[in-house]
Amino acid sequence: MSVTVRKIEEMLNALAPMETAESYDNVGALVGRRNQEVTKILVALDATMDVVKEAENIGAELIVTHHPLMFHSRKNMMEEDVEGKILCEMIRHNLSMIAAHTNLDKTALSGSACCAKLLKLQNVRQEGYLFLGELPSPMQASDLQDAISAALHFPTRRYGDENKIVSTLAIGGGACDEEWLEAKQLGAQAFLTGEVRHHNALGASTDGFVLYDGGHYGTEAPLVPVLTEYLQKQLDDVQYNVRVYPSQCEPFGRM
Repeated sequence: MSVTVRKIEEMLNALAPMETAESYDNVGALVGRRNQEVTKILVALDATMDVVKEAENIGAELIVTHHPLMFHSRKNMMEEDVEGKILCEMIRHNLSMIAAHTNLDKTALSGSACCAKLLKLQNVRQEGYLFLGELPSPMQASDLQDAISAALHFPTRRYGDENKIVSTLAIGGGACDEEWLEAKQLGAQAFLTGEVRHHNALGASTDGFVLYDGGHYGTEAPLVPVLTEYLQKQLDDVQYNVRVYPSQCEPFGRM
């Protein structure tokens, strides 16, 4: 039984409704044709040129990403910048693309939720974009820093007292550091996010709170294999003959 880009978009919309995306976001089918038949899908965090080449090499017709292209408006499709080159390469090779961004961030398949599972948090609860849970056992902030780096396979920075005892951790992957005050108000002693700006690092540390910067990539890449598995199961359940692959590209190399 054949499946089209439109059908994959509908599956993603059932998981993460596009109307729940932020108004500034750019989600859904962004490149290609909705009536294009799909036999292979590549799931990636970003549609980099390496990811596009990977899709070409495996014979995929569709790339599903978390981060969208054309997040900022474009006035041309010239190959004079990185994004322009990627878009033109996709069009030349009849590749379609769907993005699920802030709409996916509010689901159990978000990078934050996936990080919570990797860290084995217990009694996880969701508050907007934040996922909070208890550590298997309380630990010092410095030890938790090491545990986060090991779980994410990505170096983690810590801002705050290394001896602070953490029992409840909040997670908001990607660019979410402004949420640290809400995380503290919700009962966390520490907050893992993907980007920490200087003023938030200072504010949290002064307030006796601990911030962890696990990298935008590090805190969201865990969603790729989980989203891959989800799509494969959905397709298998309705007996579509489609293979879904997680991207093997590592944009920054092994950390």
